[in-house]
Amino acid sequence: MENSQNTSDGSIVNRLTSKISCFIGFALIACVASAQPALRLKGFQPASSSAQAAPVFAKTRTPGRSHYLVQFAAEPDAEQMKALADHGATVLSYVPDSALSISMRDGTSLSGLGIQWMGRLRPSEKLSPELDGKLVAGQAPPVLVEFYSDVPDGEARAIAMENGAAIHEHPDLLPHHLLIEGTVDQVRRLAGWDEVSYIFPASGDLIRGLPVHACAGALTTAGPVGQAVPLVGDGWDGPGLGSANLSYAFVNVTEQQPADSVESEIERAYAEWAKYVQVTFTQTSDSTGPRTLAVLFASGAHGDGYPFTGPGGVLAHTFYPYPLNPESIAGHQHFNNDVSWKIGADVDVFSVALHETGHALGLGHSDSPGDVMYPYYRMVSALGPGDIAAIQQQYAASLSPTQPAVPLTLTIQSPQATTSASSIAVSGTSSGGSGSVQVNWSTNQGTSGTAQGSSSWTIAAIPLSVGANVITVTASDAKQDQASESVTVTSQLPNPPADNPTGGNPPANPGTGESTVPPSVTILSPAMTTVATSASSIVVSGTAQDNLGLSQVTWSSSTGAAGVATGTSNWTTVAIPLYVGTTTIMIYASDAAGNQAWRSITVTRY
Repeated sequence: MENSQNTSDGSIVNRLTSKISCFIGFALIACVASAQPALRLKGFQPASSSAQAAPVFAKTRTPGRSHYLVQFAAEPDAEQMKALADHGATVLSYVPDSALSISMRDGTSLSGLGIQWMGRLRPSEKLSPELDGKLVAGQAPPVLVEFYSDVPDGEARAIAMENGAAIHEHPDLLPHHLLIEGTVDQVRRLAGWDEVSYIFPASGDLIRGLPVHACAGALTTAGPVGQAVPLVGDGWDGPGLGSANLSYAFVNVTEQQPADSVESEIERAYAEWAKYVQVTFTQTSDSTGPRTLAVLFASGAHGDGYPFTGPGGVLAHTFYPYPLNPESIAGHQHFNNDVSWKIGADVDVFSVALHETGHALGLGHSDSPGDVMYPYYRMVSALGPGDIAAIQQQYAASLSPTQPAVPLTLTIQSPQATTSASSIAVSGTSSGGSGSVQVNWSTNQGTSGTAQGSSSWTIAAIPLSVGANVITVTASDAKQDQASESVTVTSQLPNPPADNPTGGNPPANPGTGESTVPPSVTILSPAMTTVATSASSIVVSGTAQDNLGLSQVTWSSSTGAAGVATGTSNWTTVAIPLYVGTTTIMIYASDAAGNQAWRSITVTRY
């Protein structure tokens, strides 16, 4: 990190030469005073032998204005936040400990504001440690690029395109996230832009274009926390590794599922964290008491200043522990009641509660797609290795871990990826665990059931809906330890017969004389019903005919796009967007009597 200026007394160089480097959490940073806490950011690298860091010359689309970190002697208060604003600085996020990420004009003096240290990130410090060893040469793995929150989307896209990287569109990305794929050099050059905050691996679901739900992160009174932050505060146990006794209270739970089942799933989430660290959770009726996690399912504005925005908004938000938040709200967990909550299917109460509890205990987001604390929720049954390692940096490890001697594992024999059938059989195996094992399944369409067998299990017929069906299979043992795997099966409607199968004159609707024979529709381009392409869109064209006359030809895709084709007997769609993964495109021809015929193609973008 560049050491830009010291605004209290003495030069930053003089003060740095008199101190050694301090290590904490995942990161290293120079300490400017013996009592000054180190910043906790994942990408910080050990300082060189020289006390004076090399200057950072970042590219930018806004010359004269840059992004900085400023650290105070203690947690910044409202007066200091106002003083920053008075100096023309925009506060973007909170950085533990006692620091803020800001944007301001270069050369602005912040003298007199109590700032102990100020600097800018090196490009290498914006790259996730999870990318170590993956950015060697040639093509880089797909990554998520997080831009600072004051960077407009158009500017972010312009930066990516100027570097020659490909942008993969995904409708479920967090604001200020872009899904990027390019060479190693292109990714490294992106890190050199001032507007870029952090770069970390993209999950398989994002790469394949599957629907996901994003977590915007937990909250502090000083602002949100960025992806680069691993730990926030010292947890409920204070500095060092200790234990914590917490309470929880159910203020209001959703009525979409049985209340006792919802509460049980949230308690199961608490118990999963308690397996690995010395933290206890005890139910109470006093939701306003100290060290209490108050659970609230609510719609719209619900009194905390962060209203939910309906079924398409965030699933939940949580407040970090005291003292970063006052006891009146510290640790509280709020769930969006306009979301369709489910148990054992998307959106799963347990999976979301497990993630949010990590925030309530003081964890930031993980860069590893396999971790529960990755910023995009997924169906899970237990914590990942990264989650366990992170929470054990915040609290003392459990004295009696409850894992089985042989971990429970589950495998799925991958079924057909695309089918026109209305159901599909799935089978696999399970091993390990404690006692008897039961295998259950669920889909993102809301169906669920129990498999036959356990060590070798079979599900005879899982109902499929048109489009992407995410099938999750979970094995549970006698101690309620779980292992799960998911597969995606894309179902497309079977093509109906184009002509009247009975021959002769077309049948008619009684009393109207109108034909009940549907139109015929043919897809001419692309010529195949299964297509693989690297393009970001595809145009579909063909012909249609009907004995009464066609009214229109429409199209829809499994990713939610839809429209009306140009023409009828000879028709052409607009460029239909494609995401990485599989998209099913349906073409519908309708006649004047309301009869309809369809054809479909499946396009895989790689």
